[in-house]
Amino acid sequence: MWATSFVALALAATCLADVPAGYRKVYITSNVNTKFVIVPKAAKAGAAIVVQTLNNKAEQQWYIKDGKTKIQLADTTLCIDAGAKSNWKDMANISLKDCSDTEDGQKWLAMTDGRIAVELSSPQECLDLQYMKATANNPVGLYACAGLGNAGAGDKGINWPLSNATA
Repeated sequence: MWATSFVALALAATCLADVPAGYRKVYITSNVNTKFVIVPKAAKAGAAIVVQTLNNKAEQQWYIKDGKTKIQLADTTLCIDAGAKSNWKDMANISLKDCSDTEDGQKWLAMTDGRIAVELSSPQECLDLQYMKATANNPVGLYACAGLGNAGAGDKGINWPLSNATA
């Protein structure tokens, strides 16, 4: 009986740790300072998205894929959410929410140049390190994907290199 329970528990833990098909497990690093990564203030729905110093721990890891994607906090059912369309503007806050395939605020576009945009926004809004401050608990929000001075991906505040997380 004990052995059966142990095997069932081990299988359940393995399923939680599986990366969704087509996704990879990453740290979303700031191009302002790559020692800072995107994290939730807490691993719960409604938590604000901020940056913290990279510590290589699981709670800083995300599931993401190139192109159209959700951004899911690793080993949870929580995703980065840009909120309602009326929120998709410069300096808007973003948060964690239960993952959903139908929420437009959870539909992102991970571009090859490092920008991550709300897929359905027009004009396009990207994840942004507010005030370009790479300091603990500085908010991550939205800003025009055109960037400061129309620099596009050259605007470090909206550029998020993805760094593969290893076990």
